[in-house]
Amino acid sequence: MYVAPYFILFRIHRAALDARRKCRTWQYLTWSVLAGILAGSMIAFGVTIFTAFWLVGLWWLAVPLGVLMVLPLVLPPLIRHALVPLGLTRVTYWAARFSRPGADAPAYGACCAAWAFAHDPRPAAEAWLAQQREARIPLGDAEVVVTALMAAGKGDADTCRMLLRSVAMLVEDHPAVRELAGEWLAVDAAERGAWRELHEFSDTHRWPATPLGFFLEGVATRRLGLESAPGKLELLVRFLFAPHRRATAPLYDEAVKLPPPTPVSQGDSELPPTELVEAPLPLPRAVATHLMFGNAEPTPARLAATVRAWDAALADGTTHSWLARRALELDAPLGAVDRALREVAGAVTDELARAADRARLGAPPSHGPVGEALARKLRHGRLDALETGFTRWSKRRLDGAARAAIDEWREFIALQAAYADAANAGGLELRRLAFPHAFSTGSNMAAWLWNSRQEYALSHAISKWLLSEALLVGDTEAIELGHRNCRLDVVTRLGSVAGDVDN
Repeated sequence: MYVAPYFILFRIHRAALDARRKCRTWQYLTWSVLAGILAGSMIAFGVTIFTAFWLVGLWWLAVPLGVLMVLPLVLPPLIRHALVPLGLTRVTYWAARFSRPGADAPAYGACCAAWAFAHDPRPAAEAWLAQQREARIPLGDAEVVVTALMAAGKGDADTCRMLLRSVAMLVEDHPAVRELAGEWLAVDAAERGAWRELHEFSDTHRWPATPLGFFLEGVATRRLGLESAPGKLELLVRFLFAPHRRATAPLYDEAVKLPPPTPVSQGDSELPPTELVEAPLPLPRAVATHLMFGNAEPTPARLAATVRAWDAALADGTTHSWLARRALELDAPLGAVDRALREVAGAVTDELARAADRARLGAPPSHGPVGEALARKLRHGRLDALETGFTRWSKRRLDGAARAAIDEWREFIALQAAYADAANAGGLELRRLAFPHAFSTGSNMAAWLWNSRQEYALSHAISKWLLSEALLVGDTEAIELGHRNCRLDVVTRLGSVAGDVDN
């Protein structure tokens, strides 16, 4: 009989999350209030039953009955505010398993245990968590989240961030696990002041939002000055519903009291006025712009300005005349001017290419000796690096060494990130050049993971990514194969999931 309220509470919680992700804010808040009222009523009922049995002398029945009635309701705040901050990995695991019963309660338990490990990393706890993760076959979203939070505990926030974002590619979907992943990403973005990143991720992935994540998303929209930003009353309600109000109070005060700023652009469209170089001749202007580029943070706008300045300088008649006079003064051999121009263009191109690679910048559209050489160098260098990476990845299935599924996943998402960086920098032309090798390698790896390793979710994620790339480059044969692969049913711990295709 007492199971019915738990079921109702679970359904109310799911309804609240559905309303949240469909942007029906007040419905979300209403469902959350109802869930709180029901939870309070259940605790009061449990305490009443416990007291009644104790008073009639049935203490031996009152204790386990009271624990079973009240503990599942008090465990979530206990985990968040006590067990996780104390770093009690194993205790957190069992408490989380008991607090979220369902088809795969160990998944949420392992993720909460990794959350506790991130607060207090210990070698013994790390070994235990790794053992728990590797015992779960095949790979799913919970195993990726566990690995990510373990990386965060060891101080590797970049790896944690990359792994948590990659969870969206996996078809296995534990809502409670993704709530935890989304909250970590929201808090991390807020700590770094990456408000646009926070907004774009939440708006794109539509993961279930915890109350803390919901509040931070509201702060992000107000900081960006978006039309969808919540009003002051709505933001206050979100703030009151979220935990850790003492830590988030400054964010709330700033978002409410300060006027919303002008939306921040994705990148610099032009250089600030203070960075514009005013020089009488093209060559001194190019040298000054180059020095300023080397002493500042590399951005697409600064790189484009430097390339344009060099192209203008090396094509200018005054530069050629000055070099010709110097060649005569120094009694240089015939052709010295052209050789000097080629050497300067080559040296400048090499230096700018190294800076662009470090900052993951694309070649700016500039037609000249530096602009065209830089585009060729970046395109071929990145294409060669991609082919080397995919070739190394394909050898993993042939070298006979057994690797954990999470290692296969990390290799794939690292390659995918490198491919995306190169394609974004090199444009559609480089994407079309890189795709055939990526498709051949990725298709073979996806088939191997599906047939030989039974890593269905991992294989499906690779096939789905290849299909999305095939649609971008217009490869009809790859599109046809990708549709067939992505329609296969994927076996997960939550049951068989029908393959989906996003066009």
